[in-house]
Amino acid sequence: MSVEAHWNELVTTALLGTDRRDPPTAEGPLGDLVADALRVDPSSRMLAHVAACTAVRRAGVVPNAPMAPLVPAPDDDRPVCSAAAIDRWHHVTTSWPVLEDEWTLALIENGWRVSSEIVPAMLRRHRRDPVRRARVLVAAGPSGEWLVDHLPDLAPTVSKKTRTSFDPESLGELPPLPIPPELAVLLPRSGAEIGGTIAQGLEDRTLVESHRTVLVNLIARCAPGALVDVADVLDAVDSMSPGRGLASMLADLATTRHRMLDELFS
Repeated sequence: MSVEAHWNELVTTALLGTDRRDPPTAEGPLGDLVADALRVDPSSRMLAHVAACTAVRRAGVVPNAPMAPLVPAPDDDRPVCSAAAIDRWHHVTTSWPVLEDEWTLALIENGWRVSSEIVPAMLRRHRRDPVRRARVLVAAGPSGEWLVDHLPDLAPTVSKKTRTSFDPESLGELPPLPIPPELAVLLPRSGAEIGGTIAQGLEDRTLVESHRTVLVNLIARCAPGALVDVADVLDAVDSMSPGRGLASMLADLATTRHRMLDELFS
């Protein structure tokens, strides 16, 4: 009986149990080991048999041909973004995904290269989004395509036609977010005006929880210089106000966006 056939018999015995079926008879040195007088019951002989047979099977493995040396990714002269920026990406994608496009574009605009430790996560995140995936590959540089070549699970899940069907100019532009006209007029204004208008709307209930999405979009697209004042005004909303929870959430968004841009532009 070949070693492989013998192993299959052992597997069958293991499935049935030694109470119902004795281990197969071993011959030669393997039989001498299994027939050791110290192993008087079938289950003990079975364990010894499996251990010995496993060693024989492993010893008989023939190594494959040597693999070709791994060619490293081409060099990229851009500096790697800071650890704070990496932490911010994790924070943004978990808590404020509306800011992710701006994070990526700001990183590229300021000449940073995204750290290789998060490139796989970024590629997996946008496997079905050709525009955002293209931005990731620009931010990653040569290492991005290199990783995709070596890790098939990072490849896009859309057709080649879909991957190339977008307007190249859209790569460098923030996607528009729906903001009603009465709030859109606030976009170029100061942080005090934006925060004050929101705070007043929360106070008199003209802005309520159902406005959350458009208010988030407003904070995500207002002038960066307004963010600190927006956060300060909204943080100052009275704790007893019915809009305090929404104000606090929007203040956190404004603070997060300000810190994000500060980390990428510094």
